[in-house]
Amino acid sequence: MKFIKNFRTILVVTLILDLLQSIPLFLAMSGGEMKEMMIADMGVEGLSENVGAIAILDTMLFVFAFIMAGYLAATVYALSLKELSSLKAAAFILAILHLAWTLPDFISLLTGSNAHPPIPLMILSLLPIIGLIYVSKNGELNTSA
Repeated sequence: MKFIKNFRTILVVTLILDLLQSIPLFLAMSGGEMKEMMIADMGVEGLSENVGAIAILDTMLFVFAFIMAGYLAATVYALSLKELSSLKAAAFILAILHLAWTLPDFISLLTGSNAHPPIPLMILSLLPIIGLIYVSKNGELNTSA
C-alpha cells in the first residue's frame, strides 16, 4: 500500500478531482445553460428575472472561482515540497480547506434542503479529504521519484 502513502499520488488525485469539480463552476460563470440549470436547481420562483439576485449569484460564482483557483494553486505548490514535515502540514491544511468547502453541502443534505450537489459528486468530494488526512498522518516520501 505504498502507493496510497505517497504524497505525490494523493496530491495529484486531489488536483484532478478539484479540476473536475470546478468545471461546472467555471461553466456557470460563463453563463448559458449551466447557469440556467444552477438557477433552476435553486428552486426560487422568479429568480432568473430578478436582476439583483442574478448580480449576487454572479458575485458568488466569481468568489467561489477564486477560492477554487486558490485550492488548485495550493495543491500544485504542495507538489513541489520535498520535506516530510512540510508535506504532512500542507496535506493537513489542504484537508481542512476541502472539508470547509464541502461541509455546507453535507449539512444541506442532512437538514433536508435541496441546496446541494448530486450525492455522487458529494461522495467524490470526500475522496481528497480522506486521502489528504491519511497522508498527513501516514504519508511517506518516495525517494525514487
